[in-house]
Amino acid sequence: MRICKHCECEMIEGFDVKVEGAGYGIKISNGTGIFSKRLEKPKVAICPKCGEISLYIRNVDKI
Repeated sequence: MRICKHCECEMIEGFDVKVEGAGYGIKISNGTGIFSKRLEKPKVAICPKCGEISLYIRNVDKI
């Protein structure tokens, strides 16, 4: 459960990030270049009260 930092309301989790014009979204990686280790796709939580968004990854043990 994520809590909004602005209005302290419970956020709705599980949304994805998509780049407009491409359906691939974004990924979090460790390092630079094409051979960098990709950790995971980030997820998004949205506050239903104020619209604030929060990016997070589910498996922090990969860090």
